[in-house]
Amino acid sequence: MFRFDASPISFLNRSLNIRYEIYLLVVWPEFIIDCVRYILLMTTEVLLINPPDFKSKYKKYFNIRAPPLGIAYIASVLDENDIDVVLMDCAAEDIGYDEMARKVGELDPFLVGVTSTTPLIPEALRSIQVAKEASNAYTVLGGPHPTFMHEDILNQNESVDFVVKGEGEYTVLDLYQTLREEGDLSNVEGIVFRSEGRVVENEDRALIEDLDSLPYPARHLLPTDKYVVFDDRMSITTMVCSRGCPMQCSFCASSALHGKAIRKRSPTDVVDEMEHVKETLDVSTIAFMDDTFTLLPDWVREFCRELKDRDIDIGWGCTARVDKIDRDMIELMRDAGCHTIFIGVESGNQEILDRVKKGTQTSQVKKIFETANDVGMRTVASLAIGLPGETRETVNRSIQFVKDIKANYALFSIATPYPGTEFYNNMKDIGKIKGEWGDYDLFSPVVETTTLTLEEIHSLQKQAFKEFYLRPTYIMKNLVKEGVPFFKVMSAILKQSMKQSN
Repeated sequence: MFRFDASPISFLNRSLNIRYEIYLLVVWPEFIIDCVRYILLMTTEVLLINPPDFKSKYKKYFNIRAPPLGIAYIASVLDENDIDVVLMDCAAEDIGYDEMARKVGELDPFLVGVTSTTPLIPEALRSIQVAKEASNAYTVLGGPHPTFMHEDILNQNESVDFVVKGEGEYTVLDLYQTLREEGDLSNVEGIVFRSEGRVVENEDRALIEDLDSLPYPARHLLPTDKYVVFDDRMSITTMVCSRGCPMQCSFCASSALHGKAIRKRSPTDVVDEMEHVKETLDVSTIAFMDDTFTLLPDWVREFCRELKDRDIDIGWGCTARVDKIDRDMIELMRDAGCHTIFIGVESGNQEILDRVKKGTQTSQVKKIFETANDVGMRTVASLAIGLPGETRETVNRSIQFVKDIKANYALFSIATPYPGTEFYNNMKDIGKIKGEWGDYDLFSPVVETTTLTLEEIHSLQKQAFKEFYLRPTYIMKNLVKEGVPFFKVMSAILKQSMKQSN
């Protein structure tokens, strides 16, 4: 079989010495086939989009812009299977819909996939519509919100051709190959689509058990210079070590999305990726996005020992549960390069923690924050205002509690019942769900408590931010310790808090 290296022209030049009859009978069909392949290589097969994001609390308060790992993993699996793929991170690059339409038109993809959380579903659906109008592509919507609300989405949005449920790496690959081969869509596990005027939901795809088998996220297709934390001087990328969560927190959808059994990558595989990131990207920090990084203490210890043995000079931060961490682990993590732990405190009231099935004690919270401060570990405390049973008094106790434990930073979110959670199901059953999906941004109250109105919950959130951050001693201490990044974070928080009051 004849092949060419650069173009059809080079092929023709090499063919001049071939007899005309043989050329017509044998070579010409091969030439046509290779021309088609050459042209296909010039077009984009799959475009994956992270939609515009103007709502993220991390972007607003901490100036954190993080890579979209979900679509980056999908892209890596497509790339591994020789499928041309492009990533468009509108959130990081501040790409609006006009520019998106222009880029989609230029790329003319065969398939466009868009990821979405609940607060970004309006932006994701508009992105899908833009892609549909700018090209003839098949459109796919995936992510946490579409996973749980697929039927409503397909019934209400003609521009969405398919919804991918749950983990999308091999579902998107299977869907692309089936569409290209004009195969039977009923055989593609994990998708929901319309057929003959009705919504068809295929069987769920099995969870990926061997996470080590996944290629690294396709960071080379992302604008890595746009991902930062605190300020432009501290570049960042993200990683995950696990999927699934056995905890029963009523406000969290992780176990519904990824299963109740935790699946872990090997410590060696994770450190290999860290080494790869260090060698290929100009980043100073890795943020581990696991639901609870410290859930398996023995795994954490093995990971830290592996990291120290290899002497990889890169900082990192992670999530932690106060009942799954102790002084020895914090010290080991610190010595292995960890500088920040993000802890879901949720509330300073034990009754509320019990009601939402958090499974932790306020006494454990106090002990771990005291230990972290003593060890020199930066802490971020995350609390939710407006959980079931919340009153003005419990909010005030939570504000005082987080000041007493001396967290370096605190985030006060509005308790938000996301689809897929027990919290959402309970509120829906009693008719308390209010607002549009775009309001589910952790700053816009959408559900009242028995004693607090939406307006009161909103006011208490603003009060919490001001009381925590506007303390002279706290400000001076953290300015000395954290420097300019702290000043920027505090300024952003207060500015946003004042904006929310208008």
